[in-house]
Amino acid sequence: VMQIDLRNVRTRWINVDKDEEKARQMNELLDGLGFTNHERFSAVTGIAPHEGVRRGEEHYRNCAESHFKILEETILADGEPVLILEDDVEVEHQNFINELIERPDDSDAIYFGTSHGDQRYECTNLMNGWCRIKKVFSTHAILHINPEFSMNVIKEGKRFIYELNKPFDVGIAYDVQPKHNVYAPLNPFFYQSDAKNTVNKWEQITRVPLRSKKQFSTRTIG
Repeated sequence: VMQIDLRNVRTRWINVDKDEEKARQMNELLDGLGFTNHERFSAVTGIAPHEGVRRGEEHYRNCAESHFKILEETILADGEPVLILEDDVEVEHQNFINELIERPDDSDAIYFGTSHGDQRYECTNLMNGWCRIKKVFSTHAILHINPEFSMNVIKEGKRFIYELNKPFDVGIAYDVQPKHNVYAPLNPFFYQSDAKNTVNKWEQITRVPLRSKKQFSTRTIG
């Protein structure tokens, strides 16, 4: 088990230039939590969505390309982990972040924010505060640890946003997570705040812990 102090992890947060209020809130939030290495990333804009895009998903290609660009400039350039946050996050329990975290040794990525998404996810409870996840949506708080995972996020993400015309978190959930060791804390550290969003209101499905199944089932014989 490896220990990490999330406050010292390289952190990049995505923010559109015109959203100055959200930038102020993010600086306030992360400074208040004691994050020592966080920087604003000027979000990619100007990529048109596909024709007939669903309301609320008009910016999904820009969001995806913002993630890809951060990955290319950080972990894919130097192999060092990076925590990517989106600027609508809020924290539930500050004391989670104020403690050293014992992460699984083999983790390729950690979702410090999760979503119940389409309800088809898998969350296997490892009984140590973590669950192993597959088919979990959302990209508002992902710690990238293994560059191979990050490369696959870009590869599958581009296929989803440009060929399938779907948000890239779905591609990561279904096509990348099952091939890697991806974990999430049983209680999400970050959720998407309704107060910081106008159209998409995801607080209800990102604030509530995932429903988990135990790693081992026991049966009474006899």
